[in-house]
Amino acid sequence: MFQRQTPTTPSAPQPPQLPSPRSAEYEDDTLRGPEPGPACAHANLVRCVAHGSPSPHERWHYHDDHELHLVVATHGKAYIGDDIAGFAPGFLVLIGPRVPHNLVSTDAPEGGVAVRSLAIQFKEDTLREATQLFPELQEAMAFLGRARHGIEFLGASEDIRRRMHRVQAESGLARFAEFARLLNDLAHWPSCRALSSTDTALHHAGSPRKIEKVLAHIHAHCAQELSLESVSSHAGMSKGAFSRFFRRATGHTFTEFVTRARITEACRMLRDGREQIASICYLVGFNNVSNFNRHFRRLKGVTPGEYRSDTAYRRPRGATMHAGVTHAR
Repeated sequence: MFQRQTPTTPSAPQPPQLPSPRSAEYEDDTLRGPEPGPACAHANLVRCVAHGSPSPHERWHYHDDHELHLVVATHGKAYIGDDIAGFAPGFLVLIGPRVPHNLVSTDAPEGGVAVRSLAIQFKEDTLREATQLFPELQEAMAFLGRARHGIEFLGASEDIRRRMHRVQAESGLARFAEFARLLNDLAHWPSCRALSSTDTALHHAGSPRKIEKVLAHIHAHCAQELSLESVSSHAGMSKGAFSRFFRRATGHTFTEFVTRARITEACRMLRDGREQIASICYLVGFNNVSNFNRHFRRLKGVTPGEYRSDTAYRRPRGATMHAGVTHAR
């Protein structure tokens, strides 16, 4: 079994917090428990863990390892670098070293879930050293370079979950062989989406609480009218100081960040299929349909109607495929 992180039940329901690329906590190897079995996790190239929800490990953080992350239960929002995406069971992403990330479940039952995600973590430096013995790994290294800032594998099946369990079940060279097969298949995955559009990898630790408070406020009131003046006042800052602070913290202006958060919520509602597109526009905080459509196409490369169809969602029109990765224009 994957190493299970025991979920914790919060004393009172708390709204999910939107994280900031500059407020992530560094997760050192010493903060992780050893993998079950005779071999310590730090001695292995590949480490397998299972995350519950809620959990102390469910936080905005980054680390030095690559992480292949598969959601197996609940729905929610994934914050990876400067990207915000909705997730559901089957959501599979590869996150590069020092890319800040957090997956927040929004429909976990009371008491949480024991296993929300399965994750495989591995060190690039160790894998690079292995290419001296196995030159065939060079292709995988090129793939990791392309996926450094995050990549989503669209259409992941139950087979991926079984294969991740097989990686964990083996040890030594057999584990490495299973992992290499999985990595090779992902390098040739037919439909992928690049996540973070900018270099958000962190090079130092830090956890300013003010930005977390601000982003939680934005998330809670995203569908309502949000002005720079009101949010800066909430933060106890002048508009000018707040604008500079917010852009340093998130990599976006206040207006652009709110727009992206609203479009992410619109994507979730479009996939859910219960609301008309015109209704979704107003439910997520836009004041007219033409403005909503314009921003949606700018950020997603398709219209809301095109996105709602499976074909449009899996491979957006206007996107380009390069070496197996979809980049939305």
